[in-house]
Amino acid sequence: MFWLGVLAFAGWFSVERVARPVMASAGYRRVEGYAELIRAAAGEFGIDPNLLAGVALAESSGRPDAVSPAGALGMFQLMLPTARERAALLGLPEPEREDLLADPALNARLSAHYLRWLGRRYGGNFEAALVAYNTGPGRLDGWIRSHGSYPAWRSESVGESAVLAYALRVLAYRDEFAARGHIAPASPAVGTARVLSSGIPAELPAPEPLPASVPVPDAHSDVEPVPAPGPLPDRP
Repeated sequence: MFWLGVLAFAGWFSVERVARPVMASAGYRRVEGYAELIRAAAGEFGIDPNLLAGVALAESSGRPDAVSPAGALGMFQLMLPTARERAALLGLPEPEREDLLADPALNARLSAHYLRWLGRRYGGNFEAALVAYNTGPGRLDGWIRSHGSYPAWRSESVGESAVLAYALRVLAYRDEFAARGHIAPASPAVGTARVLSSGIPAELPAPEPLPASVPVPDAHSDVEPVPAPGPLPDRP
């Protein structure tokens, strides 16, 4: 029985080692199937297309009909109030829940607009912007105030904070998408975090005030995360 247990564990471990990279590769390819609309949305708002693709991979693994238990919708897992705020600022009709699930191009445009706003809000630091995308800018602002600065909060949160891990995962996905080259070539000057030589994000200016109607949600996506990028079985 002991050896049967050992063999069963070894078999599970081998399958797990193979399955996770295969699942990750499938997620990359699924997102890359939407490369044209991702490039269009990113180009409209001056966001790195690979960064926007990384958000899609982290949020929904590229599934346009994804719905989280918290109510986040679509490929980029937007909360409906946030999507409606972005649409109003763009002069678009107020989207319904079904619009965010049926129209990935709209979902991408609203997400890119929101991400650009967050990037500007946090002084071009897209790591901080991604933390805010996941947990809400109001919550991140509170952490910055309580710690004195973003780098101070970050230094205490590495290895402890799920939202910081999310941001780092998206940035890793961005780099992998750039290496794969299906979304867009690497563009380090667009949509990237401003960091010190140590790798710690630079000091941030005071955040801009939130528009009155922008909600401050909790972490909005409970979609199963894609494994962090590693050696992939293929790169078509």
